[in-house]
Amino acid sequence: MKAPALIVRTLGNTLGTPERRRRMTHHVSVLALSLALAASPHAAASPADDDTNVAPLPDGGRFGAGVHRFSASVIDGGDFVRTADGIEPASVEIRGRDGLVIDGGTFRTAHPVDLTRGVELGRGKSISLYNKTHPEASGAGASRAPRAGYQLYTAAQVSEFFANGDAERIRSAFTSADANDVPPEPLTEMAVLAALGAASSVMRARDQSAWKLTADSGDLVVNDGVLDFNSLNQNLIAARDGKLVWNGGDLSSRGGGGETTLQGTRGIELLGGSISSAGAVNGTVSPIYYDPRQRLDRDRWTLGKYLALVTDGDIDIGSAGTPGPAIRVSDGMVQIMRASKPPGDGATRPPAPSVNLRSGSISLHGEHRSTLLALGADVTTVIGGGTLSVSSSQSLIDTPTESPSMWNMQTVLEDGTINLDNGQLIGADSAIKGGVVNLTGLSAIYSPMGALTISGGAINVDPQSFIGAIKGDSKARSPYPTAQQDMVIDGGTLNFRIVAPEPGEPLVVGTHIGGIFAGDNNPAKKSEPTLTIGKGTRIIVDTGNLLAGSYRIADFASVDDGDGTLAIAAAVPVHDPTGAVIGSLATDGSLALQLN
Repeated sequence: MKAPALIVRTLGNTLGTPERRRRMTHHVSVLALSLALAASPHAAASPADDDTNVAPLPDGGRFGAGVHRFSASVIDGGDFVRTADGIEPASVEIRGRDGLVIDGGTFRTAHPVDLTRGVELGRGKSISLYNKTHPEASGAGASRAPRAGYQLYTAAQVSEFFANGDAERIRSAFTSADANDVPPEPLTEMAVLAALGAASSVMRARDQSAWKLTADSGDLVVNDGVLDFNSLNQNLIAARDGKLVWNGGDLSSRGGGGETTLQGTRGIELLGGSISSAGAVNGTVSPIYYDPRQRLDRDRWTLGKYLALVTDGDIDIGSAGTPGPAIRVSDGMVQIMRASKPPGDGATRPPAPSVNLRSGSISLHGEHRSTLLALGADVTTVIGGGTLSVSSSQSLIDTPTESPSMWNMQTVLEDGTINLDNGQLIGADSAIKGGVVNLTGLSAIYSPMGALTISGGAINVDPQSFIGAIKGDSKARSPYPTAQQDMVIDGGTLNFRIVAPEPGEPLVVGTHIGGIFAGDNNPAKKSEPTLTIGKGTRIIVDTGNLLAGSYRIADFASVDDGDGTLAIAAAVPVHDPTGAVIGSLATDGSLALQLN
């Protein structure tokens, strides 16, 4: 039986006196920042043995600041509302001893707080908060390599700069390396202290919990409900010794700060409903924290929202013959981690988990920042159905200090669809065996380690996109230039679309037609790749935008000059969309077209 009325017992916060809390807003512990960054999501999902003040779950309720603990086996409805958020939040914990089933209910925060209101967060525009003088730059430790990173300014140090009144010294102290010597605006003592206080407050908020829905043993099953997780505080939905099974219901995670963690120690099955993680709210990007790596080249805010998937088993998404779930992550990161610690040296490691997409959709989009994966284990994606989409805004592509969104995991496409729009699919030994790949905008599918193998399916390539690395890519275009090791193409259909050049101008790969390129665009080249194209490959070129005549496109298929091997044993016929032969791919990688 559920409790007929809301009975809430709170555990008092441990932040101390109001004066202590006020002082803490201007002092950030770099140690705490570093520990927070180093901690994997599964650390937050360790079992909680504290049974203090646990009450039966009511039919709904409003929860103020403090920790609220309840027990339940089934949640079939109710409106559950947090009325406190941020650095002194309401932390609501609902725990099932032998499994937990969520059949309904709404979980939300009444008034999500914005702890960085009025503080500039943009890269190259934000106030620098790291003290440029290294703590070991003087004294006994000056002669040895630094053991610690740079430290955040203290409020007293900030006040000293402005009391001195030296405008050049102030400018140098609070201008980040990303700013190209352009100081932030406004650069006042009040603005710097506000940014420093916001950095402290965001870190304190992200280390505390908003919602914890857990099952000690057995499965945690979500069939319905609305989980509106809009908070800087972290969230956890976990089957600690079972599977997390998501059949329906809608999860929306946003607000920056702490990650939302979905844990199924024995496996995760995402079969229906929707799961969304957004790093921007109403078009404004959210802060995760001020970068805690203690490096001057990372002297900025980290923006977005993280979604963590934690398991020792596989992650199954959708099932054949069903609509499957809609999973969307924007302006952030998907972290995939093991639930248990890896075995020691010499111990047998458990099988590597895999992400199995069978139906439904996974979408990664970067509007304000790149959206990508962070992997805590060797993981492979096997796509047998459904759709994987990766995209980036054009403004992101046009900013050299930013990288495109990417699915950075070994991927095997057997059926289904991969859409890359200003996006990248990068993974060791990836393979296209079937299905459809659409490359639009400036996109690429490549394997910087191992080989990219194409033996089936269809790949549709826009004029700026590449199979393999992007030719001409460099550090001037992206922090992570593309690189392709060996590539073997001996099957499948490659469809290329041409845009017409200006009159009298030649057709150029990467401008007027996409290409095939194996090479390393990084300054320190490591690869001497071999690009093999066999007779089982079908090449189709849409020449509808070209006038009649003869055309030759140099280096349509190519490797790094002097640093690789192009292996095309015999010319490969080229067809138009109707199937007519209109030219050939020569053994030197050039494409010859004859249009009547």
